[in-house]
Amino acid sequence: MTFDIDLLARTPDLRDMETSGARLVMTLRLWVVMNKLGRCPLQAMAEKLGSRRAAAHLHLMLEEVGAAWPEPFCVSPPCCPRLSHDEALVLDMVRAAGREDRPGFDRLLSDLLPADAREPLFASAGLVAATMREARPPFPSA
Repeated sequence: MTFDIDLLARTPDLRDMETSGARLVMTLRLWVVMNKLGRCPLQAMAEKLGSRRAAAHLHLMLEEVGAAWPEPFCVSPPCCPRLSHDEALVLDMVRAAGREDRPGFDRLLSDLLPADAREPLFASAGLVAATMREARPPFPSA
């Protein structure tokens, strides 16, 4: 069996994603940039997501991710079409929590975080998914 290392290194491309997933990733990148500039990102996030509640829940979830991750959280530059592995993981976390797929969520993070660190992230990711579904346009769960 041959192993294609390039296939493992490949991450999703924003241009090939559904609008809501791409919007979530771009909002995540916006959050990082604005935090680095020392500015509050909530209003800009709300405009991008179409919901102040979704922006607030994503903001809190990203703070929790930053505190729980064992290494610095990596994002691609705003102009980059490819997602970083961490961005792809956050998107998968929100999708799994939005489907209430706790076993799938735990599989995503089991090598990275202990169970007690995954618990609050699952709750936060579920709130992000729920509030994004209520936003305009809706966020799909798949």
